[in-house]
Amino acid sequence: MQNFSYHMHTNNFGIFDGRNTPQEMIEEAEKIGFIKIGISNHLAFHPNMPDQSQMFFSDFNKACDIYKRVIEDIRTASLNTKIDVKVGFEVDFFPSSEWRNLFEKIQKEIKADYYIGATHYLRDKTESYIMNLYYLQKHHELEIKDKDLTLYLNNYWDNIIESIKSRYFNFIAHLDVCKLFNFCCDPFWNDKKFEVIETLASYKQPYELNTSGWTKIGEQHPHTWMIKELCKRNVPVIISDDAHSVNMLAQHFEKAEKLLADINYKNRYCPIFNF
Repeated sequence: MQNFSYHMHTNNFGIFDGRNTPQEMIEEAEKIGFIKIGISNHLAFHPNMPDQSQMFFSDFNKACDIYKRVIEDIRTASLNTKIDVKVGFEVDFFPSSEWRNLFEKIQKEIKADYYIGATHYLRDKTESYIMNLYYLQKHHELEIKDKDLTLYLNNYWDNIIESIKSRYFNFIAHLDVCKLFNFCCDPFWNDKKFEVIETLASYKQPYELNTSGWTKIGEQHPHTWMIKELCKRNVPVIISDDAHSVNMLAQHFEKAEKLLADINYKNRYCPIFNF
């Protein structure tokens, strides 16, 4: 069974959405037999970012300062551990040249070990409207015309496609996280999902089998049929627990291993770090 995870979250400085400290996550990872881990708090930055959470930033300098402190805090917590600990970020990607330029500046400033590509936002073409999927549901802001919602959901899938093409990321997170909110679950969206599959294959971009979906909605991310199609195309896969607390570490890994074994999925990905 895979004995590592590179997608987990902590509660650094009371800002981020994990429920445990880096030290607690590291100690639990050791206890359950992981040999290496990566802690990947959210990197959610955009000049038009709405003020919805302490961990979402519109101010470049403030974002860089917090991300540097997070890296330092996690590396300090890992000094006396027996397992290898890397520090990465789960990055909300946006396709505009403005965002890309700023993200590349952030990368140079903070020097994290790795980056996971993610899409948690609906947006319009200009990125002037940005809405986190979780906050959309929480604040009942679904007073969006059906036509506009379809456009925003199209942009969701296009966002994932562009994140793959960017080559910024070690792997891509929970491809169909939108299904947590009952979005894009009908066959109408299958063409977009196939476009994501073909782009992953074309760019040989690793992606994750995210086990947290089994707890939330009874199915992993992405759909099983998508994993089968990705297997046919020999796209590298990594299992992620997306752990936000110590009791989520390695959660459902046995189930994930069985799913991959049942379809004879051989191409497994593990990040390699060169320093």
